Amino acid sequence: MDHQHMSHDWTLVALSFVAALLASYTALDMGSRLRRAAGRARWIWLGASALVLGGGIWSMHFIAMLAMDVGMAVAYDFDLTALSLVTAIAIVALGFHLVARSNPSIVRQVVAGSIVGLGVAAMHYTGMSALILNGDVHYNALGVGLSIVIAMVAATAALWLTLNLTESWQRAGAAVVMSVAVCGMHYTAMAATSIEMSASLSSAVDPASRLMLAVAVATGLFLILCLSMVCVFADRRFEFLAEREAENLRAANKALTENQAAVRNLFDNAEQGFLTIDRDLTVGPQFSAACETILGRSPAGGNIVDLLCPTGGEAHAVMSATLASVLSDGNRFARELKLDLLPKEFKLDGTFIKTGYKLLADPGALMLILTDVTETTVLAHEIELERKRLEMIVLAFTESEALAALVNDYRGFLQKDLRELITRIDSDAGRSEFYRRLHTFKGLLAQFSFPLCPDSIHKVETRFAETVCLSPASAFELLQLDSLANAFEQDIATAAEFLGPGFDSAEGRILVAQVDVRAMEQLARVALICDPAHAAATPLRLLLQSLTALGRFNVKSALGLHCRGAPTLAARLEKELEPVIIEGDNVTLSPERYSAFFRSLVHVFRNAVDHGIEAPEARIHAGKQSAGSIRCVVHDRGGALEILIADDGAGVDRAVLERKLIASGEDGAAVKRLALSEIIFREGLSSRDVADQVSGRGVGLSAVKAELDRLGGAIAVETELGIGTAFRFTLPYETEHGADQCGAEVERMAV
Repeated sequence: MDHQHMSHDWTLVALSFVAALLASYTALDMGSRLRRAAGRARWIWLGASALVLGGGIWSMHFIAMLAMDVGMAVAYDFDLTALSLVTAIAIVALGFHLVARSNPSIVRQVVAGSIVGLGVAAMHYTGMSALILNGDVHYNALGVGLSIVIAMVAATAALWLTLNLTESWQRAGAAVVMSVAVCGMHYTAMAATSIEMSASLSSAVDPASRLMLAVAVATGLFLILCLSMVCVFADRRFEFLAEREAENLRAANKALTENQAAVRNLFDNAEQGFLTIDRDLTVGPQFSAACETILGRSPAGGNIVDLLCPTGGEAHAVMSATLASVLSDGNRFARELKLDLLPKEFKLDGTFIKTGYKLLADPGALMLILTDVTETTVLAHEIELERKRLEMIVLAFTESEALAALVNDYRGFLQKDLRELITRIDSDAGRSEFYRRLHTFKGLLAQFSFPLCPDSIHKVETRFAETVCLSPASAFELLQLDSLANAFEQDIATAAEFLGPGFDSAEGRILVAQVDVRAMEQLARVALICDPAHAAATPLRLLLQSLTALGRFNVKSALGLHCRGAPTLAARLEKELEPVIIEGDNVTLSPERYSAFFRSLVHVFRNAVDHGIEAPEARIHAGKQSAGSIRCVVHDRGGALEILIADDGAGVDRAVLERKLIASGEDGAAVKRLALSEIIFREGLSSRDVADQVSGRGVGLSAVKAELDRLGGAIAVETELGIGTAFRFTLPYETEHGADQCGAEVERMAV
């Protein structure tokens, strides 16, 4: 066998390098885009770059093979030739896939370059195995190894340049390096190749396959050129779109920045404070400037409940629990309902803050809107005080006797009775009487629009309600009697500015104590009984009738006096109330026996407005008139007096009161057996969870029951949910004094 001399056509050699360069540049440029693509586009760029580089390597190889002249006919096996093309494309695709991430590591780049280099070598030796000629092909192991190393090193360098250099000329340099890898590997491998001629194989060579190979190579180059043109067009198109998008994005960012600055400026110059909180109730870093002014500090990172309720207590716990429930509830409707349970007003170091709550798209976030309403609140308070002063002055003219009596009674209560009640505060009876009388005076003073006294009493009630164990000493300290007296004297001084210092005195009238009036009445009665001859004497009988009527009060007038605060209370609670109807028999009673009971009825009227009469919207929804009504009827039953006080409100929900009694520790079965009146008038029981200046302490109606028991009277309660409630009080008349009372005392009075 003879070894064939191998020569090359340098024109085709140069063309093979150009083919490798063109394919390398196009493929590496596509590869750089592959790293920026995502989704379906990424796979398109991966396939295109692998097809171009794999096809370019294949085309370069077979152009170089066409340039080779070994002095004999050469043909190519179609299957192996096609396999070499597929091998090149597949392995290059694998290498590109490894570096398709945005920032591949050095190790990944080396591995990817090595794979691409091996792909070049695999394609070469697969293509060499496709040779069909009259001889055998032999390889030099050292040359083969060197060719593979050249391919791996050069391919790795080309990938590194592509991944780390971004300019077009830099990519061109990387394409040159890649071309050197492909061509260097090929021609190094060919230098390590020798062909040994064998005459016995001459019949196996098909000259037509060389032509088919040339067509295939030409087609491959054409496709590479087409892909290059498409790549260039796409590159320019993408750059244009990217630049336009970037310009639009810059414009949008500029507009957004300007809008954000405008909104921020708007918020920072608004008097309201805006902030957001997360599920941990922590204030976010973004908030308006007014928040610092209103809260007195930067709220960022702070707990909103700690900021608004720094003193802790029950209000702090309730607000924390409610906010946590709002931010954890996935039902938007339920969240909106829970927002209504949150407090809307706070007082922080003398600053009155009104708070609004706004749900955000993120269920785990909530916006708070803070408004400093100190000036408005103080002004409203001053206006309310002035309104009460004017009402009190008007009442001093229209109800002068009742107001004077109330002033004198409350003054006596402060100066004497209150101190005596404090000495018995450690007993249940003493404590109950203290609470009842104090609460009744609060209602009466509020009814006559005293500006300061009701609030001062309410503060005392609050202090006592927060203290469990009381002794006379600790109770007297909690009472702060001077504050009650000062508030009373200020209210009296306000009225005296307009009415004069003696408005509560009896100037122009002769004052006779009730006990003296009753003594004169008894004296006249004794005179009639003890002197039957003059029993029918008209003047003496008229005197007796006059003395009997002197100092007594009309029941309907008393009811009208003590219900007069109901319309004012309804307006304050944003409810509507028709004028109170008072009808029935004309009955007069002795004030020393019955006045305390009628004064206590102020609690019945206030409860009817506060607990019974619904808001106008609720009444209309229930099919009622928007304004509620209260009706009083007086019946003289001969031996007893019956008073009916009824409203057309919501009625009393017995189940609510029963649950409260059971929750307080009372036996459930025993509670079920109680009459409704026994439950409603139970001391300390209220349907309200929080006490305010109107109700909620469970003291008012118990005061009514205590006065009724003192008189030996009875009460019946009728109620129906949605219809209303009626209280029916039965009072026994006072016992008349007869002739058996004329004794030594009568004789003494006669003398």
